[in-house]
Amino acid sequence: MGQIIKLKFSSTNNDKNMIYEKKLIRIRDEIEDYLSSVSTVEKDELAIALAAGRFASMKLARLTGEQSTKKFFSECIKTTLK
Repeated sequence: MGQIIKLKFSSTNNDKNMIYEKKLIRIRDEIEDYLSSVSTVEKDELAIALAAGRFASMKLARLTGEQSTKKFFSECIKTTLK
């Protein structure tokens, strides 16, 4: 569906970073597939997108801070427009 936002992994533990990056991609793909199927069943893409966006924005703001969260969403939007 979309591209993964590139995270800055340190170069010190490449194998661990590669495994984590693959995990992020797998989880992203599974969640996107789930949200897509729920959107189809509910026939309401907006409701699903709002719920997912709300969850993501609140969690990310707590985990990474407001500026980082805004940057992440900005990059997601840029990726969508390409």
